[in-house]
Amino acid sequence: MSKATKKSIRYGLCAALLIALAMWTRWASRTDFHDHGWNYLRSGIYVFLFGAWGLSIRFRIVQTHVRRYLLMIAALMMLWLLLRSVKFSIDNVDAERLLWYCYYLPMLFIPMLSMFVSLSLGKAEDFRLPRWTKLLYLPTTLLLLLVLTNDLHQFVFFFPSGVMSDQDYRYKAGYFLVVMWEFFCAVVSITMILRNCRIPHSRRFRWLPLVPLVMSVGYAVAYVRGTHWVWVIAGDMTVTLCLIFASIFESCIQCGLIQSNLGYDELFEATSRVSKLESQLQSLQEEQLLLQSKYEGKIDLAAIEQRASELGLRKPSQEQIVYVNLTGTDQAEIYTTEKSSILGEMIGAIEQSISDLIAYLHPAAA
Repeated sequence: MSKATKKSIRYGLCAALLIALAMWTRWASRTDFHDHGWNYLRSGIYVFLFGAWGLSIRFRIVQTHVRRYLLMIAALMMLWLLLRSVKFSIDNVDAERLLWYCYYLPMLFIPMLSMFVSLSLGKAEDFRLPRWTKLLYLPTTLLLLLVLTNDLHQFVFFFPSGVMSDQDYRYKAGYFLVVMWEFFCAVVSITMILRNCRIPHSRRFRWLPLVPLVMSVGYAVAYVRGTHWVWVIAGDMTVTLCLIFASIFESCIQCGLIQSNLGYDELFEATSRVSKLESQLQSLQEEQLLLQSKYEGKIDLAAIEQRASELGLRKPSQEQIVYVNLTGTDQAEIYTTEKSSILGEMIGAIEQSISDLIAYLHPAAA
């Protein structure tokens, strides 16, 4: 397991622990501890999480435009959570209604920016979206203005009682236009992600981005069916949607669909080790050249041969050299010494005479 993978797992576990703590505070605030402080703590945890994720995006993503879109998404998530926290902490109908309208700033722009990111998946570092994609800002902005000015026309939310409050309202045609636009952006994003999950020229898929997508579908079904434990633990739709978006994009980063500098640490360390070995090799080569230049010039073969002659040493003759083949081509030279002892020669002659006599008297024994 690489160092980058271990780091990702460690950060993922820390994020999971914080999310579990935030879910526990939601459960605690609804059962044993009826205090708004728990809600503020929960919002603070999520704001910290998305802020830390956005900060990591700034340092990890190498694609300039994708980094900009993801930073905007992280900022909109934090804004959404802050707006919700402020809305539930005040007691003013008009202010609550305006903050409620402001929810649609992140609700409209996050799906649109997500579509921009999905269109950039698997592209080069200097990839830029086509110019026609800028036209998508127009319907998103118009729909946002339609929601913010709802008090003037009530084309998005209708208040039958005459009291403009989010406690009693009806949906109008403008609301369904907003939902259809959000749904369109989400479908395009999911389609592009699924398309890029397939590894080219093979039947294999990158399974990691599929995990949050499947979990989001399961959550939507459980939420609509009113599953009790889902409402208790993850009944906060705002937080859940933000976590789903963030987990989808993070999975795309981890599997390489969004270019990042993951693994650059290992590459830098490997490069450093190679550079160190190259410098050591260069030092050894310099020392070798230094030694050769130091000793080769001082070797005087003529003086060595003259001194050997003075000591009574001389080169062996051809009769004293025995050649032994080692590998078929290489040869080793074994030098024999002369028998300079007279006594030894006499003993050798006697041994040879006895051997010849025995061979003559007993031919079979020979």
